[in-house]
Amino acid sequence: MWYPGHMAKASRQLSKLIRLVDGVIELLDARAPLASRSYSKASFGAKKRLIFLGKSDIADAKTTELWKEHFQSEGENVFVFDKDTDRKKVIDFLAKHTDKGSLLVVVGVPNVGKSTLINKLKGKRSAQVGATPGITRSLQWFSVEGLFRVLDTPGLLLPELWSVELGAKLLLIGSLSVEMVDEKTMQQAYQIYARFASLEEQDLNAFLEKYALKKGMLSKGGTPDLERARVNFFNWIAQGKLGRVSFETPQEVDQDKGDSVSSAQS
Repeated sequence: MWYPGHMAKASRQLSKLIRLVDGVIELLDARAPLASRSYSKASFGAKKRLIFLGKSDIADAKTTELWKEHFQSEGENVFVFDKDTDRKKVIDFLAKHTDKGSLLVVVGVPNVGKSTLINKLKGKRSAQVGATPGITRSLQWFSVEGLFRVLDTPGLLLPELWSVELGAKLLLIGSLSVEMVDEKTMQQAYQIYARFASLEEQDLNAFLEKYALKKGMLSKGGTPDLERARVNFFNWIAQGKLGRVSFETPQEVDQDKGDSVSSAQS
């Protein structure tokens, strides 16, 4: 089962924490911001939310800018972030949009880069602080320059994904692994990648045969090892080693809304 117990526990824990914090840092993958929002936001309520578009260094820069404008047009505060972003810029953004002494919690799907952000915030001076009154003692907060305190959370995902398209995008950004999805989802993931990367080959297995031969991934008898190639290929995509590419655009979201309106009016 792809939805592990620790994730379910984290979701329950977060629903209790939200009542006590002042703000939520939503870390989204810039390559697929909406897909990487596939967790329940109902518990956030009216809490202040700050959106971080992470891994921007492996996303298409123009598309990331469009996403930033899209979220800002909806009244969201947005910060574009990657592993090389200057720590001071991160802290200045948070300080600008939160009150001094605020309690902030970082949420995001698995493999979205939360550890990178947490380590950036901790820096060398940020000290671990004790348990906050009213909050589970096992949860450790850390102070950032005396301005606010931050808590990391385990990766969150919905227990049921509502479409093959969503599962495919989560596979592409590494929130789901090859072992967690079926063949249909993998094929859809490849087609999404092929479209954005302008690849001519549309069949995943046909592509993997060439990929395995090129990488020297062979089974006994010299035949292409498709299973090994499949895992390697999707890992490389997730890690951004095959180039800067985004897997969804704001235009697609607007189109989906338009289609829904048209269908409702028919």
